[in-house]
Amino acid sequence: MLALFKNRNFRLLAIGESVSLIGDQISLLAFPWLVLKLTGSPLMMGIVFALQGLPRAALMLMGGATVDRFSPRVVMLASNLARLVLVLILGLMICFQAVSIGWIFLLALIFGVADAFFFPAAAAILPSLVTKDELKAGNAIIQGLAQFALVVGPLIAGTVIATWSGQPAAQPDITLTDTPVLADRSGLAIAFFLDAATFGVSAFTLWLIKPRALHDDEEGRGFLATLKEPLIYAWRHPAMRLFFIAIAALEIFFNAPFLIGVPVYADRYLAEGALAYGIIIGAYGFGSLFGGFTAALLPTPPDRHLGRIMFMLVGYSGLTLVAILLTQSTWVIAVIFFSAGLGDGFVIVHFSTWLQRATPERLLGRVMSILMFLAFGLLPISEAIMGALIEWNLEAVFLGAGLTIMVICLIVASHPNARRLGDTPEGYEAEIERERAA
Repeated sequence: MLALFKNRNFRLLAIGESVSLIGDQISLLAFPWLVLKLTGSPLMMGIVFALQGLPRAALMLMGGATVDRFSPRVVMLASNLARLVLVLILGLMICFQAVSIGWIFLLALIFGVADAFFFPAAAAILPSLVTKDELKAGNAIIQGLAQFALVVGPLIAGTVIATWSGQPAAQPDITLTDTPVLADRSGLAIAFFLDAATFGVSAFTLWLIKPRALHDDEEGRGFLATLKEPLIYAWRHPAMRLFFIAIAALEIFFNAPFLIGVPVYADRYLAEGALAYGIIIGAYGFGSLFGGFTAALLPTPPDRHLGRIMFMLVGYSGLTLVAILLTQSTWVIAVIFFSAGLGDGFVIVHFSTWLQRATPERLLGRVMSILMFLAFGLLPISEAIMGALIEWNLEAVFLGAGLTIMVICLIVASHPNARRLGDTPEGYEAEIERERAA
């Protein structure tokens, strides 16, 4: 892993992405806090996240096609510059008391569009910077940076907002609306200016990167044809089809209960309350960090065993949702989720590396956009469903979701296609050539 930093392009990517990921976490805390201070309504917070998530889901495949038509670097650069402008505008609106929930709705919508193009590009850029033998180590480093940002970003945002919220906000020379002064206005504005600066750093490093050109034979083809081809490829690949279906199910039954159910459980049953939630999330993040590095340091299991190992580890994550019902100790739950994070970090690195190797370069952006859609696009819908179920019965959701995950992973791990990671889609190339000829 250390040898990768001798690669100038990878070094620039790691620097830019680490700064940008910290900015993403700053925004993730500052955005809902802004809405809460502006409206006092949890419903409005949910609408803002939905407005950001829906265009991201709807346009994800189009984002992947754009990545393959141009290049991951160009799309990431354009997306970061667009998001820099958006958060800079938001920070200035806060300074001049011009921010309103309507403007936040609009900015969240545009932000979601930019995300739809950035995520597939970020997932597809690594193969253009490193060799295939270096992919696993590169994915481990990027995964480690993401987990580090998960810990550092909210800490920076919380410190900035808390430090400046206690001071009287300087009144602007020009007030663009007659709305009351926003609570925590100075701290929120500085948080968004910091986020804009991180996008600037990332854009600058991307501008300096000189990636290897990936294979491109899409010129002259219709846009709908370029969207259809990766779906055919993923469906025809025996292991990829199985894993993508499983990921869609796991998105609903693990991520949503974890993100919504754990804070509710902490508030109801754990003495430390919000602090307990922070400890648990931090423990999971540290576990994922170590799990990713472990995946890079250990030899890759053979293809015939790797699929089974990955889904047995994910199945353990389902077990942790059930296990926390047996205790009301924050530190015991933190250890449980630390162990879940170890397995999930290991899986993320190996699955990302396998998918990058198993996908033809000319399809990489579009196939990665399918993964991003399953990993992020379904989240707003699954969160809404799980939120309603958790309000009905939290314990039943944890028990049902955990058992469902274990059953799904048992089925996938025992399926014959889980051993066919090295296969190529049968008849795929012939069908595509016939379509192109037609």
